[in-house]
Amino acid sequence: MSTPLIHTQVARRDGDDVWFTFALSSLPDTQWKLHFCLARHIDPDSLQGGELERQCGSYKVIVPNAGSSELRFCCRKTPIKKLSDMPQGFFLSLPEATTGAQLLPVTLAAQDLALENPASHKPDLPEVDPECDEPLYGIVPQPAHLVLLEGNFRLAERAHVSAPRDVPRLLAHFNELTSLALEQDHDAEIRLIEAPLAPEAYQLTITPQEVVIAAADEAGWRHGLVTLAQWYLQHGESLPCITLEDAPRFGFRGIFLDCARHFHTPATIKRLLKLMSLYKFNRFHWHLTDDEGWRIEIKAFPALTDVGAWRGHDLAIAPQLSGGAEPYGGYYTQSEVKELVSYAGELGITVIPEIDIPGHCHAAIKALPELLVEAADHSRYLSVQHFDDNVLNPALPGTYHFLEAVLDEVCELFPGPQIHMGGDEVPTGVWTDSPACQQLMAEQGYSDCRELQGHLLRHCQRYLADKGKRMIGWEEILHGDKVSRNAAVCAWTSFQAGLDAAAAGYPVVMAPAQSLYLDLAWSADIHEPGLYWAGTLNLEQVYACDPAPADFHANDNILGVLSPLWSELITSRDRLDYMLFPRMLATAEVAWSDPAHKGWDHFAARLPGQLQILDQLQVRYRMPQR
Repeated sequence: MSTPLIHTQVARRDGDDVWFTFALSSLPDTQWKLHFCLARHIDPDSLQGGELERQCGSYKVIVPNAGSSELRFCCRKTPIKKLSDMPQGFFLSLPEATTGAQLLPVTLAAQDLALENPASHKPDLPEVDPECDEPLYGIVPQPAHLVLLEGNFRLAERAHVSAPRDVPRLLAHFNELTSLALEQDHDAEIRLIEAPLAPEAYQLTITPQEVVIAAADEAGWRHGLVTLAQWYLQHGESLPCITLEDAPRFGFRGIFLDCARHFHTPATIKRLLKLMSLYKFNRFHWHLTDDEGWRIEIKAFPALTDVGAWRGHDLAIAPQLSGGAEPYGGYYTQSEVKELVSYAGELGITVIPEIDIPGHCHAAIKALPELLVEAADHSRYLSVQHFDDNVLNPALPGTYHFLEAVLDEVCELFPGPQIHMGGDEVPTGVWTDSPACQQLMAEQGYSDCRELQGHLLRHCQRYLADKGKRMIGWEEILHGDKVSRNAAVCAWTSFQAGLDAAAAGYPVVMAPAQSLYLDLAWSADIHEPGLYWAGTLNLEQVYACDPAPADFHANDNILGVLSPLWSELITSRDRLDYMLFPRMLATAEVAWSDPAHKGWDHFAARLPGQLQILDQLQVRYRMPQR
């Protein structure tokens, strides 16, 4: 049997209504069903040439009319502007035999977005003035004060370091970044000394005779050694002499990675942590659960990973996103989690796990229906990602048993002070036709279903507090007005949402999508991968973000900055690199450097030296164009 072929085409656009045509060939003689993934909702009434049998999230199944080889349908009110938006993961299922349904892969013969590429925009980087005295090599993030001195210091492969106490973790970190072999000794050419500086602050002086790093704490010494590592990776063993003073603007400098939509191996995460440390990030927000997968082993509920970590044809969780019939997924064992958390700690990075509730729980609900499903709940809703069964029920005892058991184990695995509980994107219509929820609302005197979300999150906040942890969540944790101001808010929908939460007295981490979401496409080019619901986001736009404007009255409540990488489109390490770098360097400077000490042209002049470092570390970054 020859392999079936499919040609997908955007046939026409009526505003934001997009009509697709699928033309199939080399089809089998028997009845078949077409399975594929498309991150848009198909209007069932629009389908021509077949019947929409199922759509769950991005997964679709179409049964063709007899003899039909062409299908047409419409996705309403949703733009399709990039090749990465197009359907994928095609396969056919044939009638079931004694061994079950036969599956056939479908080859994508051609796809037509039916859009012309937009005109080229201005270059990504400004031209460097040849008369400019600014160095082409430099540190990222930009130090508060840096002066080049006369002469050079030779950094030997096995140089010695002295310190007031043993610092094996700091030296191991430096050696991992540079492939050198620094050793601690009393008689040393690199000296770590104590000085009355602010937390995390440091002073670095390189003279022809020695290197001195002064700080009040281990974090400051670490930052000084990281700066020294960058200087070495750009200049080699002959280091230009400098003196600098430096301290972070914010105490929270974070990168977020979604490991639920697509699974990223422990090796990939360890590599990311190493790269984060090179740019002085100190928080790793680890998104471990979502509709498309549950990624952390919970010994109380083996089904969460036996069932919830895998998707594919005829599994409890259908194919999603990149699709395909074969089982896809993975999860982190508790031993792997402990190893990664320990490694992060050695780099000065605190790991914040996210267990996303009450929405985004399709995988958990599919894994534990006996606990998490109310049979009499007939509420009708559709989430932003097109799931109609992805919200926990705040009125079920099983919900609390589930959450408490999960949090018991999560709190043991993650020694950091914060646990992220999600709280985002609970769809309209949820809980409205749940007898249990309506009874709970009557008992509590609630008048708005959103109060049920606050009810559940308040329980989690108190449960975490009893374990010595603080809750953090997306800005929607404020819905229902039940969560106390001890909870931190990650503001993501807009810059203003963060300012409003800070003005209301909540500690805020700024993560506005329009400025800091690194899964957004760099440009409108149809070949440029990424999402664009919040616009496109180039390097200069990331750099321009100011999370705490000088005239804002509640800046003391702004803890810092978080740059998320959601992974709907991140199917490989190369794609991860492409979306993160070099934009992550701009985030680093936004989070660390005072606005008075930084500037776009200066950053652009320093960038080539940083790209040289990324080349040495085999990072497949997106090359900015001048």
